[in-house]
Amino acid sequence: MIESLDLRVILSQNIKNTRGILGLTQAKLAQYADISLSSVIDIERCRTWISDKTLVNLAKALHVEAYELLIPLNKQEKDTETQEAAQIAALITAKQAALKECIDTTMNELLGDIIRGGGGGCGLINN
Repeated sequence: MIESLDLRVILSQNIKNTRGILGLTQAKLAQYADISLSSVIDIERCRTWISDKTLVNLAKALHVEAYELLIPLNKQEKDTETQEAAQIAALITAKQAALKECIDTTMNELLGDIIRGGGGGCGLINN
Protein backbone atom coordinates (compact mmCIF):
# COMPACT_ATOMS: atom_id res chain seq x y z
CA MET A 1 0.00 0.00 0.00
CA ILE A 2 1.28 3.44 -0.92
CA GLU A 3 1.81 5.81 1.97
CA SER A 4 1.48 9.60 1.94
CA LEU A 5 5.25 10.10 1.80
CA ASP A 6 5.47 7.62 -1.07
CA LEU A 7 2.99 9.72 -3.05
CA ARG A 8 5.04 12.83 -2.36
CA VAL A 9 8.18 11.07 -3.58
CA ILE A 10 6.43 9.81 -6.73
CA LEU A 11 5.00 13.26 -7.44
CA SER A 12 8.37 14.89 -6.81
CA GLN A 13 10.25 12.48 -9.09
CA ASN A 14 7.73 12.83 -11.88
CA ILE A 15 7.74 16.62 -11.72
CA LYS A 16 11.54 16.76 -11.70
CA ASN A 17 11.89 14.27 -14.55
CA THR A 18 9.24 15.86 -16.74
CA ARG A 19 10.54 19.35 -15.99
CA GLY A 20 14.03 18.17 -16.97
CA ILE A 21 12.81 16.62 -20.22
CA LEU A 22 11.09 19.89 -21.11
CA GLY A 23 14.16 21.90 -20.10
CA LEU A 24 12.21 23.97 -17.58
CA THR A 25 13.73 25.57 -14.52
CA GLN A 26 11.83 25.51 -11.27
CA ALA A 27 11.15 29.22 -11.76
CA LYS A 28 9.68 28.71 -15.24
CA LEU A 29 7.54 25.81 -14.02
CA ALA A 30 6.26 27.99 -11.18
CA GLN A 31 5.43 30.73 -13.65
CA TYR A 32 3.64 28.40 -16.09
CA ALA A 33 1.72 26.65 -13.28
CA ASP A 34 0.82 29.97 -11.63
CA ILE A 35 2.31 28.96 -8.28
CA SER A 36 5.21 30.33 -6.27
CA LEU A 37 8.79 29.22 -6.76
CA SER A 38 8.94 28.21 -3.10
CA SER A 39 5.94 25.92 -3.69
CA VAL A 40 7.72 24.16 -6.55
CA ILE A 41 10.82 23.76 -4.42
CA ASP A 42 8.80 22.40 -1.46
CA ILE A 43 6.90 19.97 -3.71
CA GLU A 44 10.09 18.70 -5.34
CA ARG A 45 11.69 18.25 -1.91
CA CYS A 46 8.62 16.37 -0.61
CA ARG A 47 8.03 18.98 2.08
CA THR A 48 4.41 19.64 1.25
CA TRP A 49 1.35 18.13 -0.34
CA ILE A 50 -0.60 19.97 -3.00
CA SER A 51 -4.21 20.77 -3.75
CA ASP A 52 -6.04 19.29 -6.69
CA LYS A 53 -5.96 22.70 -8.39
CA THR A 54 -2.17 22.89 -8.05
CA LEU A 55 -1.83 19.33 -9.36
CA VAL A 56 -3.88 20.23 -12.44
CA ASN A 57 -1.90 23.46 -12.96
CA LEU A 58 1.41 21.59 -12.71
CA ALA A 59 0.20 18.92 -15.11
CA LYS A 60 -0.89 21.52 -17.67
CA ALA A 61 2.43 23.33 -17.34
CA LEU A 62 4.26 20.02 -17.88
CA HIS A 63 1.98 18.96 -20.78
CA VAL A 64 0.85 15.74 -19.08
CA GLU A 65 -2.36 14.47 -17.52
CA ALA A 66 -2.62 15.06 -13.77
CA TYR A 67 -2.84 11.33 -12.97
CA GLU A 68 0.47 10.71 -14.75
CA LEU A 69 2.26 12.72 -12.08
CA LEU A 70 1.09 10.17 -9.50
CA ILE A 71 2.19 7.01 -11.31
CA PRO A 72 5.50 5.53 -10.12
CA LEU A 73 8.21 5.83 -12.78
CA ASN A 74 8.77 2.08 -13.01
CA LYS A 75 5.03 1.62 -13.68
CA GLN A 76 5.18 4.23 -16.46
CA GLU A 77 8.20 2.45 -17.95
CA LYS A 78 6.34 -0.88 -17.84
CA ASP A 79 3.32 0.72 -19.52
CA THR A 80 5.58 2.15 -22.24
CA GLU A 81 7.26 -1.23 -22.71
CA THR A 82 3.84 -2.89 -22.95
CA GLN A 83 2.71 -0.39 -25.57
CA GLU A 84 5.93 -0.87 -27.55
CA ALA A 85 5.55 -4.66 -27.36
CA ALA A 86 1.97 -4.38 -28.62
CA GLN A 87 3.11 -2.20 -31.53
CA ILE A 88 5.85 -4.68 -32.41
CA ALA A 89 3.41 -7.59 -32.20
CA ALA A 90 0.97 -5.76 -34.50
CA LEU A 91 3.78 -5.08 -36.98
CA ILE A 92 4.86 -8.73 -36.93
CA THR A 93 1.27 -9.87 -37.45
CA ALA A 94 0.88 -7.51 -40.41
CA LYS A 95 4.17 -8.70 -41.94
CA GLN A 96 3.14 -12.34 -41.45
CA ALA A 97 -0.17 -11.69 -43.20
CA ALA A 98 1.59 -9.96 -46.10
CA LEU A 99 4.10 -12.80 -46.37
CA LYS A 100 1.34 -15.42 -46.32
CA GLU A 101 -0.53 -13.56 -49.04
CA CYS A 102 2.64 -13.38 -51.14
CA ILE A 103 3.32 -17.09 -50.69
CA ASP A 104 -0.30 -17.99 -51.50
CA THR A 105 -0.21 -15.87 -54.66
CA THR A 106 3.09 -17.37 -55.77
CA MET A 107 1.91 -20.92 -55.07
CA ASN A 108 -1.33 -20.36 -56.98
CA GLU A 109 0.61 -19.00 -59.96
CA LEU A 110 2.99 -21.96 -59.89
CA LEU A 111 0.16 -24.46 -59.58
CA GLY A 112 -1.63 -22.77 -62.46
CA ASP A 113 1.50 -23.09 -64.58
CA ILE A 114 1.82 -26.76 -63.65
CA ILE A 115 -1.82 -27.47 -64.45
CA ARG A 116 -1.48 -25.74 -67.80
CA GLY A 117 1.52 -27.97 -68.49
CA GLY A 118 4.19 -25.34 -68.17
CA GLY A 119 5.89 -26.99 -65.23
CA GLY A 120 6.03 -23.80 -63.29
CA GLY A 121 8.80 -21.28 -63.27
CA CYS A 122 11.21 -23.70 -61.61
CA GLY A 123 11.30 -26.26 -64.41
CA LEU A 124 10.62 -29.06 -61.95
CA ILE A 125 8.00 -30.75 -64.07
CA ASN A 126 8.75 -31.37 -67.75
CA ASN A 127 6.10 -32.80 -70.05
